[in-house]
Amino acid sequence: MLLASLCAFGTGTLLCFDWACMATRLSTASLERAIEHISTFGDTDVFPHPIEAAFLIERKKEIAAELSVLDLETFEPAQAIETIAPKSRWGFRIVHQLPLLETLLYTAAAIEIGADVENIKRPINEFGPFGYRFDNTKTEASLFVSNRSYKDWLQWQREQIQQNTYTHVVATDIADFYQRIYFHRIENILDVATDRKGVKSFIEKLIKRIRGKQSYGIPVGGSASRIIAEAILSDADSALADEGLIFTRFVDDYRIFLTSDQTPYVALAFLAEHLATTEGLSLNNQKTKVWDAKEFENALSDQQDDVFDKAGQEAIESLTHSIYFDEEPDEAEIESIRALNLVQMLEDELDQDYWDFGKIRLIFLGLRLTKNADALDLVLKRFDDLLPFVKEFVLLVDALDSAGVELNEEIQSRVIQLLEAGAAGSVPTIQVWLLELFVRGCFEIDHKTLTKVVASNTLSQRQSFLIRGLNGDVNFFRRNKTRFEELNVFEKGHFMLGATCLPRDEFTNWISAVKPNLHRPLDARFCDWAKSKRGKLPEIVSARIRQ
Repeated sequence: MLLASLCAFGTGTLLCFDWACMATRLSTASLERAIEHISTFGDTDVFPHPIEAAFLIERKKEIAAELSVLDLETFEPAQAIETIAPKSRWGFRIVHQLPLLETLLYTAAAIEIGADVENIKRPINEFGPFGYRFDNTKTEASLFVSNRSYKDWLQWQREQIQQNTYTHVVATDIADFYQRIYFHRIENILDVATDRKGVKSFIEKLIKRIRGKQSYGIPVGGSASRIIAEAILSDADSALADEGLIFTRFVDDYRIFLTSDQTPYVALAFLAEHLATTEGLSLNNQKTKVWDAKEFENALSDQQDDVFDKAGQEAIESLTHSIYFDEEPDEAEIESIRALNLVQMLEDELDQDYWDFGKIRLIFLGLRLTKNADALDLVLKRFDDLLPFVKEFVLLVDALDSAGVELNEEIQSRVIQLLEAGAAGSVPTIQVWLLELFVRGCFEIDHKTLTKVVASNTLSQRQSFLIRGLNGDVNFFRRNKTRFEELNVFEKGHFMLGATCLPRDEFTNWISAVKPNLHRPLDARFCDWAKSKRGKLPEIVSARIRQ
């Protein structure tokens, strides 16, 4: 009988020939790039940037070194927070926030196989998949090729329709794409894409853990999932190309360009059948439309030109790029839109029966970058209407506050009312953003009011720990530090940072007492870092990347 493993101890190292016990580890380079990415762009595009970004920045080398020896085969990921966020005027989508450790590992794992995933896509200089093309040629924070923004996609379509003799264009997208991706398709496509079996298995294990008993869906909001999602649609892209169809796709939005010998119904049926039988996905009937080629060209022109007039065309590309790739335009580009009446544009859009979310976010970004104080009157006037844009609203108020604009007390009163009895109570993502106004110091809130407005969910509790720490609520942390073990993995770091308001000896002694009971990777390192930050929470908040 063969031995399951053979071990040699002569040099103090274990030589294991049982393939089942081989460790899977991430490279230091991938981990450092993941740290740079999360520190710069946040962990998701849904929630405020993690307060632990300062920890990542200051301890990048040590963090990467520690995680590079972690065996992913034996590591068991923690659960994620799953909640809802506004998606349309009356609609919502499921979103996720992973613990910081899981976010780092998931992002680094996606980076490790990012180049492999690119290899199964259509060539980048061809038609087909457009946005979120992984860039393996650089080591900087951004993970994606820079000239593939939504604006670039619109321009590509405009040139395509102008330079060719198409008769029709089919526009459609996939219904609830991220939420409906079947787990077996992730397994199958990653089997094809990469021979990094250990990394592949870890990604699958993490997604399974996050989605619980459900057999479909991937974490929504982070860049790692964008890399995985792009891989899922590579078969559909190739099927369309093999069928002789000229098409382009930005995430799950398709445009199929048809000549006189091609029928829109046949093209749509082909795509719908492939998605249904191969991917278990379906097209969104409400967003499916067949355009006459000339009408489509005019619609593209309107989509590119109707938000900003000719004076703003130099800035619109960089503004749109900022929306999708989190990169700020320069002052010269910002200056070109200062003269535009963005407030009126926003009000006009809010008056429409159907809201173009992308357009409204673009206007909000213009208001924020130009520090347009006139927007405050509209904010008060349309406060309830702005709830689906709570992130954009908070970032605008923060920008105005940072620029020295005096904020009307009525805005603070409306925020508190909303937290007490409004939509924030039923939508945690709205509440966490409204509480961010107090974390960032735009408004002040006393202990009694904070107790009344904070809900029992983890997202809100974390924000309350930071606010109490910033307010110097020593009594709260003194009373509750003995209950630290009752907090979950998401809450402990925030409580620890809030508790930095405690007197030095009390804080450092308490950290030393709880540290031995924390056993997850990075826990001990975070405790040591937090101990060095006693009394420095305002600096940590200020150092966090402003969105």
